[in-house]
Amino acid sequence: METPLQSVQAEPDLEASPSPELLPKKHQSTIALRWKENLDTANADLVCLLLCFLTGLCDSSAYNAWSCFLGMQTGNTIFLGLGASNQPVTKPWGWLKSLVSIVFFFTGATIFSRAMRKVGALRRGTLFVSFQIQTILIIIAVALIEADLIPHTSADASLDGGPLFLELIPIALLAFQSAGSMTCSRSLGYNEIPTVVLTSVYFDIASDPAIIDKPTTNVKRNRRVGGVVSLLIGAIVGGWLSKSSGGMESALWMAAGLKVVAGCGWLFWKAAPPK
Repeated sequence: METPLQSVQAEPDLEASPSPELLPKKHQSTIALRWKENLDTANADLVCLLLCFLTGLCDSSAYNAWSCFLGMQTGNTIFLGLGASNQPVTKPWGWLKSLVSIVFFFTGATIFSRAMRKVGALRRGTLFVSFQIQTILIIIAVALIEADLIPHTSADASLDGGPLFLELIPIALLAFQSAGSMTCSRSLGYNEIPTVVLTSVYFDIASDPAIIDKPTTNVKRNRRVGGVVSLLIGAIVGGWLSKSSGGMESALWMAAGLKVVAGCGWLFWKAAPPK
């Protein structure tokens, strides 16, 4: 027969020995809170410059292969307009590729921007997932090319459309992910680094009344110049890689790898101070 004293001693000390079931929930709560943290945008302009480099890398490779752009839609709009008069005569279906790129870039911009605004554009998890989605789209595109399912050289007749227009598939995927890059750049607040277009940037640099000021006093000018240089370097690298034995695939693999690294970087980025 149990005595009252034994009964009291038999009762577990809930404060001293918490239930094991409670620990995973607490751990999950910590992860969830970190996942939802807004990030500090200081120094995030470096990521935007990386995105400029990737635009140059991918667009130069795509233009060599398919005579259209993936991110720079101004050029595609001109090509689309030339198609109305069946020009250029050496690229009769160039307008169709440009149209597909424009449509999927527009679609990507709509989806990425609305989805990121809805869940919080500056959240750690949002930026991480966005970059990984962009990476997956690049990998799918380059995997199709690596499997020789998609024409991507002049020998494949890719410049005149080919029999099935299969090159429209990677063009659509890559244009869609390019919109994700620009969405992230805008979300981070660095509008002076648009990542996909340079005409306005050239104008802003030339018309800047403080163009010759010290680097420490004109940060926006520094970012604009950095964006131009980054995109140019990316285009140069993409051009040389296209001529290499790896072809355009090597440029796209590089883009996918760098986006994975950048996306994972958000997991360790400094959180914004609480308001």
